[in-house]
Amino acid sequence: MNYRPNKNFKIRSLAFATAIGLISAILFSILIIVSYQYYQKQKYQQLQSELNMITENIRKIMINSNLAAFSVGLTISPITDTVSNFDFVAKEIMERHPYLYGVQILKKGVIQYVYPSSIHSSVIGYDILKDSSTRNEAQKAIHKKEIYYAGPLEFKQGGKGIIGRLPIFHRNEFWGFSAVLMTMDDFLSYSGIKNSQLPFVSFQLSKVDPNTGEEEIFTSSQKKSELSLDYTFSEAGWKVTAFYEQDAVVYILLGLVIFLAFSSSIGSGFYVFHVYQEPERLQALLSKKTKEIAENNRYLASMVKAIPDLIFVYDKDAKYLDFHAYQRSLLYYLPQHFIGKSSYDLFPKDFATKIHENIKAALTSNRVEEHSYYLDFKRERKYFEARYIAINSEEVLAVVRDVTESKLAAEKLEKSEQKYRELVSQASDAILLADENGNLLELNHKGSEMTGIPNEEITKYNLSQIIKFEKKDGFTLTELIHRSGSIFEEACLIPLNGIEAAVEISCKLTPSKQIQGIVRDITAKHNFIKSIRNQNNQLREIAWVQSHEVRAPLARLLGLIDFIEKYQNGSQEEQRKVTHSIRSSALELDIIIRDVVRRTEEAEDSIS
Repeated sequence: MNYRPNKNFKIRSLAFATAIGLISAILFSILIIVSYQYYQKQKYQQLQSELNMITENIRKIMINSNLAAFSVGLTISPITDTVSNFDFVAKEIMERHPYLYGVQILKKGVIQYVYPSSIHSSVIGYDILKDSSTRNEAQKAIHKKEIYYAGPLEFKQGGKGIIGRLPIFHRNEFWGFSAVLMTMDDFLSYSGIKNSQLPFVSFQLSKVDPNTGEEEIFTSSQKKSELSLDYTFSEAGWKVTAFYEQDAVVYILLGLVIFLAFSSSIGSGFYVFHVYQEPERLQALLSKKTKEIAENNRYLASMVKAIPDLIFVYDKDAKYLDFHAYQRSLLYYLPQHFIGKSSYDLFPKDFATKIHENIKAALTSNRVEEHSYYLDFKRERKYFEARYIAINSEEVLAVVRDVTESKLAAEKLEKSEQKYRELVSQASDAILLADENGNLLELNHKGSEMTGIPNEEITKYNLSQIIKFEKKDGFTLTELIHRSGSIFEEACLIPLNGIEAAVEISCKLTPSKQIQGIVRDITAKHNFIKSIRNQNNQLREIAWVQSHEVRAPLARLLGLIDFIEKYQNGSQEEQRKVTHSIRSSALELDIIIRDVVRRTEEAEDSIS
């Protein structure tokens, strides 16, 4: 609403103040005491008003910073352990909140993401949980499971400021922080501590150091006054103290007012006028603050609309009060069918009971409750993850995220891993995985069978204990792989039973510096080659026999046949000698042929 000053009210205030001044001239002695008490009360109210304004400004900064940290936290997916759209979200937040110095994401206590990186890149990798100067306040946030503002403290990248850390939990396990940073100068400027609207009011910001236990003062205003108020922020341990500077002139005037009744009456008139103008000023201030709140509400509404998740508001009986849907296609029911209805009216009893239990747990514990479930839509089954957080003692906010794609991808990956795990397990060759030093990490079933190493003792052995080379200048398998990056050689496998076996090994070094290898038993191959060599030697002997021993009797037979053809009219004695020689040569040839046949059969038997 827009406030317009009332001119008639100002005239009436002036007339009334004049009348009061005339009466005060008569009753000056009484009015002095009453006015002074009233004056003190007004100073207290003004001081309280200024302190409230400062605390409200700080509270607004903290609320907006909380939302900023929450928005940064939404970029984190603890299930897949990934961060998405960080730079985009961080840039939007920095543009909307000019008092912010930067945003961060910390996994466990290590800073991994920063914005703007041009300023904060130097702190990437810094572990706040290992630094004694930051550990205590970081652990407070983890213990409370809510955002906690650390500082003022010295930034590692330079400067001094405040860090708000929102702890992120997944299934009650601490994942890390989303953090927002403010410089000390920006914080003091935007909160109004530096520039008070009233010149006689000053502020002091202090905090008890969690490491030393002593109060530290972070502003130059350290004035002593008999009138002061303070307020402590439990979320950060900050203490804001407002001081009202007493004016010595007031006391002088109070001493002279007895002698200056007329002046006192005029002064009292002006004072009354000022008091009557105070509601007008407060009304203007209220109008201004109301406008700021409306603008902030519109900003928060725009942020909610930009969130791609489903948002539901429940009462304590699991009744749907309100909702937000970036994509209406993710709603199981149309809004007019579920707003004002209970979960028990819409879903099966078991599912509705689970929703109600999470709502009651969020209201009771005042922490985030998580719930994973699926719904069968007309065309497909969709998987969701819901997070419940109490808004107040009667209402709960639920942020529901569609995780169908990641769920199906995880299931597909698991099936693929199982498939290849079975293939590796059933392989006919030994398959191994070792670290860069050759220490075994994994061994399939065939590998355990060939080496005799039990599954539970695989990590106790090194490649150099089971694989040996005959001619590699004394280098071990691990050394050879590191020299060339890969190896394909014949080697000797030395299993636990001590019976060596010839193997063929193929290994390479992976990008992650692990050794992958396949070991094939080639004992049968070596035996086959040996038998082929023996057969070749026997065939050589047979060829020699054929070329020498068979040739002699065969030549004699051919000579005798030639003799018979030429000397057919020879005597009977000569014919008898020739016939005897033919018979002897034929028998000798038969013996030689039988020996050749025997040796051939023996060579065939040795191969089979």
